[in-house]
Amino acid sequence: MRKILLMGLMIGALVGCSDSSTTPTAGPLPTVGALPTPTMRGDIVQDIDLTQIKDPESGKATVFGNVSNPTNNQPYSQVQVQLAEAYDNDKGETNFVLNTVQSPITFADDQGDFVFENIPPHRYVVVVGDVYSNYKILLGPDQVTMVIDAKVDQKLDLGPLKVDIFAP
Repeated sequence: MRKILLMGLMIGALVGCSDSSTTPTAGPLPTVGALPTPTMRGDIVQDIDLTQIKDPESGKATVFGNVSNPTNNQPYSQVQVQLAEAYDNDKGETNFVLNTVQSPITFADDQGDFVFENIPPHRYVVVVGDVYSNYKILLGPDQVTMVIDAKVDQKLDLGPLKVDIFAP
């Protein structure tokens, strides 16, 4: 009962604080074409030359590869690629944590090439696509989540990755 009374008082206080003198204005809603497309650099990711990947800074790692659709072999252009940190529990099962603020994130170029430069060495799970809509966790040949191990001072080439981010 106290919770209900307290909640009622808080709602009443919020209503009392609102400015009723302003009238809402109805403007046109933005069209889909007018909405910004999020990219890491604020513009379209330029072509990445995977043969020119630099060595990582001391104590860091670099991971790179290519993502494409397994059905038609078309590269995923300008798609998000993220790395979720992988951890093993006491039972030997692997779990992963994707922190949408701090986990490494990049975008594939028009050919599906992507690179994570100078990231902390760690075990990671690769997440392809927008984590708020269409995405897939990369699976290995055994259809189990693929865990990559980015080691200190290593350039890790994941090669071609086939993943259908739109499949159910």
